[in-house]
Amino acid sequence: MIDPLDFEVSLPPQDSPPTVRQLMSPAPPGIDQFETVMAAARRMRASGAVSIPVSDECALFLGMLSDRDIVERCVADGHNPRAVTVGWLLPQQQPMIDPDRVVDAAVLAMIVRRPLAELPVVENGVLIGMISVADAAVPLLDDEFTEPDVDGFQPSELLVTRAGRDS
Repeated sequence: MIDPLDFEVSLPPQDSPPTVRQLMSPAPPGIDQFETVMAAARRMRASGAVSIPVSDECALFLGMLSDRDIVERCVADGHNPRAVTVGWLLPQQQPMIDPDRVVDAAVLAMIVRRPLAELPVVENGVLIGMISVADAAVPLLDDEFTEPDVDGFQPSELLVTRAGRDS
């Protein structure tokens, strides 16, 4: 028989570094891989987005399609955006990040290397959010700069948001 008093429950320290899940923004609306590039471009224009998540028929995340992909790999190459599917145009081997990873300087470096300065957050094959430079940088800056500036401003008082997204 198991004695319920024979174990300890420990909570993580209050000052533990944040995880990607804690800092990410919600996943933007996506598009199915079998839709046309024209449909993707129209959705991106309507939402003001420069990229759109692409999923398969089981709603598993395949990657991000950017406006640059559309211009360079479809239009400039002479393909018909009304006939080409999003899945065909999607670049291979796109980076993504696990939601439970601790946000540190290495994560920030991964994000900065991306053309759009954000990474998809994927759990069990499903896109659950996006993490950007703004999402990741503020907690790192808070750790580095804890003393008030000359005018008394604390970095923790800074609220960084992206236009067009609710926080």
